[in-house]
Amino acid sequence: MSIKVGDVFPDTILTYVPYDANNPEACGLPQQLKTHEAFKGKKVVLFAVPGAFTPTCSEQHMPEYVQRIGELKGKGADIVACVASNDQFVMHAWGKSYDVKDDILMLSDANGELGTALGLVNDGTARRMGPIRLARFAMIIDDLKVVYIGVEPAPGVTVSGASAFTAKSLKKESARLKKQSAGDEKKVKASIKDGDVESARIHASNAIRKKNTSLDLLRLSSRVDAAVSRIDMAVKMQHVTGSMARVVSDMDRALRKNMNLDAVSQIMDKFESQSENLDLHAKYMEGSMNTTTTLSTPQTEVDSLMQRVADEAGLELSQELGVMQAPQEPLPEDTRLNERLANLRNAL
Repeated sequence: MSIKVGDVFPDTILTYVPYDANNPEACGLPQQLKTHEAFKGKKVVLFAVPGAFTPTCSEQHMPEYVQRIGELKGKGADIVACVASNDQFVMHAWGKSYDVKDDILMLSDANGELGTALGLVNDGTARRMGPIRLARFAMIIDDLKVVYIGVEPAPGVTVSGASAFTAKSLKKESARLKKQSAGDEKKVKASIKDGDVESARIHASNAIRKKNTSLDLLRLSSRVDAAVSRIDMAVKMQHVTGSMARVVSDMDRALRKNMNLDAVSQIMDKFESQSENLDLHAKYMEGSMNTTTTLSTPQTEVDSLMQRVADEAGLELSQELGVMQAPQEPLPEDTRLNERLANLRNAL
């Protein structure tokens, strides 16, 4: 059974070769890392790859984390670590090839202890990669508790990429603002009950602004997810293209052996019709956000929200607004003063 959100991260031993800032080119002695000892009280971003120096891991998975390391640590990650089934020296060399220094901890699970404890291993025997190979996944561990996990259901990088954490943080912020917006609506109701229309208007404006921002973040999160999917599809299509290139090469060799030209022509027609449908270029994002309501709250929306809250609470907001907006009748003393000033002007 695989580990899930809410579970405690297993206590296992991994190995690594520490980075030496004084001698970056040196390959030091392997060290042990006890997961509970190292991760306790810390927020850890851990991503796993099937193998160092392999195509998808090297071309897509690792580079994304290298590019976003500052962003991840800026959001509170104490440790960003990469783990694979390779030995600690290979992991050290792989990290060195990206110049990760000690920004990303390169961990080895060569014995498969962590992968087995997590229930996240694959059998790589058919690919000549050994019987126990780590699955491709990523997780966030907060004080030994798993708070996020994304396991790739198929070849490629989607839910285990660094972009997945960006989408997750956007969704989390969206939910936070939505909750705050609901709280501001309650304040609108309380202010109306107290007859404080001006405070109700301020709270209504805040509620609308936060709700709009929440929706914008949710839309952006969806676009990040879509972009990750497109990138993954583009990578898969590139692999398909490579396979097609090999087919062409095979056909070329067949032609040189005086193969039937008609048969080759038919295969090529089918090959070309399929290749025309491939789209190898994925967009990383669709345009900028169209919404312009996050920074402004039109008065009509504020009044509408206040009226809705008042109606739900059975309050007479319209009368309150009427009192606030109606012109005040002049006081008797003000009337007499105006008359005296008018008579004085006439006398002059």
